[in-house]
Amino acid sequence: MANPNPNDTKIEQQRSESAKASLESQTENNHTEDSEAAADRIADNLKDAKEDK
Repeated sequence: MANPNPNDTKIEQQRSESAKASLESQTENNHTEDSEAAADRIADNLKDAKEDK
């Protein structure tokens, strides 16, 4: 990305911070969804195991 004023890094810094916040949000959301899905699968497996006995 060409910056018209190479000495003006404030805009680039803002872009960087925004991108970082976006990635952190995506990562946290994915982690929560994955954890909940894993917990659901474990609960289903336990339920199936009890029914098989």
